[in-house]
Amino acid sequence: MPLGDSITLGGNGGYRNNLYTGLQENNCGVSYVGTLFDPSTRVADKDHEGHSGLTIGNIASNVNGWMATTQPNIILLMAGTNDTAWWTAENAEQIGARHNALIEQIRTARPNAWIFVASIAPQASAIIQPNNIDRAVLTQQFNAVIRRNVDARIAAGQRVRFVDVNAALTTADLYDGIHPTEAGQAKIAQRFLDAIRAALGPA
Repeated sequence: MPLGDSITLGGNGGYRNNLYTGLQENNCGVSYVGTLFDPSTRVADKDHEGHSGLTIGNIASNVNGWMATTQPNIILLMAGTNDTAWWTAENAEQIGARHNALIEQIRTARPNAWIFVASIAPQASAIIQPNNIDRAVLTQQFNAVIRRNVDARIAAGQRVRFVDVNAALTTADLYDGIHPTEAGQAKIAQRFLDAIRAALGPA
């Protein structure tokens, strides 16, 4: 289940195209699941759970129903861009706590599933209110909290892994200061592919 916001939806399938092809090239059977169907996706499998504009809270409010419908055994979670890009009264720790609660919610609903948790893409510098903070800085702070929380889950033996999407991108990979270009989406796909291979590939 590719799960997230407009970056998961992507243009013409976004990272889902390259990831699908990459998994097939690695002899990995793959079937995307989700309650959404994107006819513009370039690969044959067009199902996903990428909802434009959704925040962490929006995803949390709906994800149990989505998972009950589709029964995913692998979840690719990338969420938080809409919590950091436009307006927020929270700091990175508070946003990260809600993000961590979402991970736990997914684990509770699908206890045997693998959850690949991505950092979010960098954002072009802009001061957002009411915190009067540069969203570029807030993004990096938030990603550090995600990594810390996921590392704790890994140490506890959970089927959760960190995917450092942010490290693969710069603002040059964004077409509007927020959303990755097609080339940027390909870099995201490679990070997910590497993480899936490391966790689930042959020994």
